Amino acid sequence: MSRKTGRVCLLAAIALAFLSILRYTNEQQYSLHSHNDSNLNSRKSRRLSSSKTYQPQQLIQSSNNESTDQDTASSEGYTYLIIHYHKSGHILTQNLRDILLQIDPSIQRNYIDRFPKRQHDPTTKCPHLTLHPNTVYVQSSPDFFCDVDILAEELLTRPTKQRGIKLIHLIRDPFTMAISNYNYHSQDPLPEGENWVKRTNPCAVEDKSTLIYANLFMKTLTSPGAYRLMEYDDFKIIQTMCHRLYDQQQRSSPGFYQHLLNLPPTDGLILATTYLMLGHGGDILRMANNIIKLRQLQTLERQIHLQQHTLATFNNEAKRKVQVLTMSMDNFIRRPKESTIQFLEFISLGNNGVLLSVEEKEEIATRYEEMYYGKVTAGDEHITSLLSKPKKMMTDGDIMEEETMVVMSDTVAILEQSLRENVLWGRVLGNIANLVEESLKGVHNWY
Repeated sequence: MSRKTGRVCLLAAIALAFLSILRYTNEQQYSLHSHNDSNLNSRKSRRLSSSKTYQPQQLIQSSNNESTDQDTASSEGYTYLIIHYHKSGHILTQNLRDILLQIDPSIQRNYIDRFPKRQHDPTTKCPHLTLHPNTVYVQSSPDFFCDVDILAEELLTRPTKQRGIKLIHLIRDPFTMAISNYNYHSQDPLPEGENWVKRTNPCAVEDKSTLIYANLFMKTLTSPGAYRLMEYDDFKIIQTMCHRLYDQQQRSSPGFYQHLLNLPPTDGLILATTYLMLGHGGDILRMANNIIKLRQLQTLERQIHLQQHTLATFNNEAKRKVQVLTMSMDNFIRRPKESTIQFLEFISLGNNGVLLSVEEKEEIATRYEEMYYGKVTAGDEHITSLLSKPKKMMTDGDIMEEETMVVMSDTVAILEQSLRENVLWGRVLGNIANLVEESLKGVHNWY
């Protein structure tokens, strides 16, 4: 049996062991997908039936074996997957990739959007990843709607015995994400490459896809141990909001972009946020969905260790097959140097090929901070910032410690307040904000 086939069968056996814990099935409530779910169950049954000779501990043993041959260890480096969403760090992810290419000599390839963003296999509900070791992938807005055992299979089929996958998940507070999205797409002139805003009717796009995505999102949000961030009826309410704001201005301001320019800012923000929540463009909910899925993936690995009485191994993050670092775009904006050091420490964890001294980490992080502030000062239209550049604060002629001063304009504050005070947005975005905060703190409910 080939190495790839063996891994697929092995992970399928793991899926069978924990299927009752980690799957959520409610075909009656989500009847739209009952036919596809039936096909999925049939496919999984065939896969599971062929893996009877494999045991979960084989994966644990392979993930914990340390190569004694330096050349082998170097040739079997980590797979890196850097995930971001619209307005959660598009440029930042490429900067992190460039840092990785400089510090990890084992990396042989790098890709941007290797698999289609916001798309998935109609049967499995996940994209086909086909990830390779010694490779860094920068990926925007992946659709992780599949069952967690399939997600594990997609992520871990190719990574090697000695190494697994290091996944950097860039997320953001949904309120600042929504405001950044509105401010970015209401610029005049519109940033280069964003002409789709002029052609798009957001409500028409949502009408075609909202029902499908509502089922996919709600299946995750109501799965065991997850967070019920919103109700099924909320999707229809958001659709109605979109039509109310878009249709009433259609004659005087045709097109999405003209609406954003001409509507009062609080109304323009709501219109832009409906598109960022629903359907194909729903990256706020996609972000929340994937936070939950990655937690479930970590839970799956923990359950395997628990069954094998090797929980101490799982508690040593460096030995995990799936290592996840959740980082905040907002923190990168406010504290770019500290956030870069956090990234470097994660990359170095359990990675003998990346041995950086404290001084080297400081130097790399300082260079990134200087580059970031340089772009902010230059007014780069693709750089999100709520900051002034660092200033030397002086009192009585003495230079005080350099501080980064957060500057939030009155307009931004008013926009955020309008969302928080809205009956629907305050509740839904508030729930997602709590999920984001817990994820950044490393809070896990090991369900």
